[in-house]
Amino acid sequence: MKHFLIATITLCSLSMAPAQSALADEQAGKGSPVDFRACKFREGKSMPDLDPLLVKFREYANNNDFDCAAWVLTPQFHDGVDYDVGWLGAWPDGASFGVSMEKWTSASNPLAAEFNAVVDCNLRHEMAESRPINAPKATPQNGIVMFYQCSLLDGKSLEDAYRAHLESGQVMKSLGSLASSWFYIPAVGNRGIDFDYYHVVTFSRYSDMGATMEMYTNEGGQAAQHEILDKVATCDRPITFDALSVRDHDER
Repeated sequence: MKHFLIATITLCSLSMAPAQSALADEQAGKGSPVDFRACKFREGKSMPDLDPLLVKFREYANNNDFDCAAWVLTPQFHDGVDYDVGWLGAWPDGASFGVSMEKWTSASNPLAAEFNAVVDCNLRHEMAESRPINAPKATPQNGIVMFYQCSLLDGKSLEDAYRAHLESGQVMKSLGSLASSWFYIPAVGNRGIDFDYYHVVTFSRYSDMGATMEMYTNEGGQAAQHEILDKVATCDRPITFDALSVRDHDER
């Protein structure tokens, strides 16, 4: 679990903080389920063997009314992970997740066996509750995703941390960053973790990521971020993945 997800290159402005508190109240959204599977390629298999199955999954999900989005994550910047690719799935609500899982695990689904012949995803399977911070209305496509693991300070709650990320996320947006971000609360399959939540940040392309890094490093973002977030939590440095979109939520 140590190398799964993580949280935020968030930019903040001290002079704007009071106004942003009201915006944070308005931006808070409902939770929805996401799951992550850590997968290793079977002996002799690689990404070219998985690619045609991604097309099959998209067709299968469209034909079986899967109200889900999915991405394949390839580790890019990291200090060592114990898997080759990750599979990230997201649903608009718990009911949609339950229907998808029942259909996918059904004995009448041959595609699951085809996936298992190419990748072993039994290494890790985790669920989290996702809450939006700076989340787009449309399903994110190909791009970059950064995961930070964050720990609450003594006396602080997950709600405190979420509100702080909402506040700093609104400032980040006002400064021109094109990042999207979410707050993940660990749920099923997360026993033994030594942190409290994930902050997940995505970019459509590396140039957008680089522009935000410049804001953070040389344009005052780092000090402003600490002013808001350091009061509630501490976050590790991120792992960065290349994200390949497999399917949108609303495809049919």
